[in-house]
Amino acid sequence: MLKGVIVSNISNIYIVETKEAIYECNARGKFKNIDITPVVGDRVNIEVLDDDKNTALISEVFKRENYIKRPKLANLTKLILVVSTKQPKPDLLMLDKQLAFAEFLKIDVIIVINKIDLEKEEKIEEIQKMYTDIGYKVIVTNAKARQGVSKLNEELLNNISAFSGNSGVRKI
Repeated sequence: MLKGVIVSNISNIYIVETKEAIYECNARGKFKNIDITPVVGDRVNIEVLDDDKNTALISEVFKRENYIKRPKLANLTKLILVVSTKQPKPDLLMLDKQLAFAEFLKIDVIIVINKIDLEKEEKIEEIQKMYTDIGYKVIVTNAKARQGVSKLNEELLNNISAFSGNSGVRKI
């Protein structure tokens, strides 16, 4: 058996990343009997069926550290909350609600202010200061120009992360 993490789920075909390889997996039928549905982020044991084709079966789902129902995600260590400066305009009320939810689940948060090329520097600094002053890490980006993206990538290393934000904020 190998330990891994589910990194994708499309039509109940799970992609599980292990130290050895990436496997395409099905879940054992026993999970239906015990009312468990594997989700992205779950730590699992797999039984390899075919090493050449990298296929396997998920045989065990370990206890979750946290769980989000919509979208279904487990064991998040970082939540990346993306707001744009314009197009769409920043929805700070929604951001505050997402921050409260992340705090409730005890998930580290990074706030990304994107589309910095569309707004005056003073406005960006005002939003950035508001959230850094209360203890949040804020990264400013221009995703189209790849500005700030490498700094964000460093934060993602060795984490199970998810991105959230309004449609159109250009989640990287």
